[in-house]
Amino acid sequence: MKRILSLVLLIFAMVLCFSASFSISSLSFCEDELISFIENSGIRTAGSEGEKQSANYIQKKLEELNISPLYEEYQQSFEYNDSTSQNVLGIVDNGSDKYVVIGAHYDNIYKLDQSEGVNDNASGVITSLNLAGNFATKNLDFNIIFAYFGAEEVGLVGSEYFLNNLTNEILDNIILYINLDSIGAGDNLYYYHYDAPTTYGTFVDSFAENYAITKLGTKRLYSNRNLLGINYNHIGLNSDNANFIKRGINSLTFFAGNLDVARLGFHETENKDTIMHNTDSLETNIEVFGEKFYLNMASVNNFVTDLLLSENFSENMSVREINPILLTDWFLKVLAIIFVIALGLGTFIFFKVKNKKTIINSSKK
Repeated sequence: MKRILSLVLLIFAMVLCFSASFSISSLSFCEDELISFIENSGIRTAGSEGEKQSANYIQKKLEELNISPLYEEYQQSFEYNDSTSQNVLGIVDNGSDKYVVIGAHYDNIYKLDQSEGVNDNASGVITSLNLAGNFATKNLDFNIIFAYFGAEEVGLVGSEYFLNNLTNEILDNIILYINLDSIGAGDNLYYYHYDAPTTYGTFVDSFAENYAITKLGTKRLYSNRNLLGINYNHIGLNSDNANFIKRGINSLTFFAGNLDVARLGFHETENKDTIMHNTDSLETNIEVFGEKFYLNMASVNNFVTDLLLSENFSENMSVREINPILLTDWFLKVLAIIFVIALGLGTFIFFKVKNKKTIINSSKK
């Protein structure tokens, strides 16, 4: 019975991969490309030789897809903590003044050298590369930048550097940033854009009604991204999308997990309550999640492909309604200072008036 169930699941996974427009019409694309990426990078903690090898691998794939570098070279190097990391940046230029950025970090979690980083975040990298293949020859009314960020695990350093060095011509015209991070290992798929109502968020929510991907709501108030200068905490801000949101850029992020079980829900399954960060190997992921690991990748690929090709996409994405000022730490500090000053001034006036009344009453007696 188990063998029959496994066979049925495999067939279903293959069908889903077909429908998700994977470049090679077989589930083996997911696995083969994933294995190839892992074997050509090894441990890829930020600033390591393995991370550099990964960057070279991604660059080679973009070259094979005939996707041009965003700048003169594909790799954008930067320094942090006496180390050197790099982003890999390609663009599908459709001659538009609008931009969609699809991003995925490729470095490993930095504290656990034994982690192979299959889910976090080879799953996002491979799906993004497949999306690059999907859109390499499509003529849309916006350009697509494919960004592969280094040094994400040490504080979103790569995406911060990317944004700091963009020209205003590009920065001011990004209509949507799509973030793919840890999208394989999990019972459920989640997406997050922003909590306050926005035109683009309403459009995404309406579009998502036909997909088995769960929206993250306001109740998920956990994040450590306040260290990056964001005063709003949300579990959906635990990746590079946080850097885009704090600049007021429309953003959409995907990850897999199970938020209904213990701990934080990242890389977890209801049955085994397993957190994958300790090893995050292909063997462990497949043992725990089976073919669902690849199904999740295919589902995100399908969602993003259909979203970018949907009617009125550009029109609904072009409006920016996230106010970056409201998200900054200094904004709250200014409010606190104003409150203290107002409180002090009010107290002073109160006692001044009270004292004056006391003097007047005394003089009348």
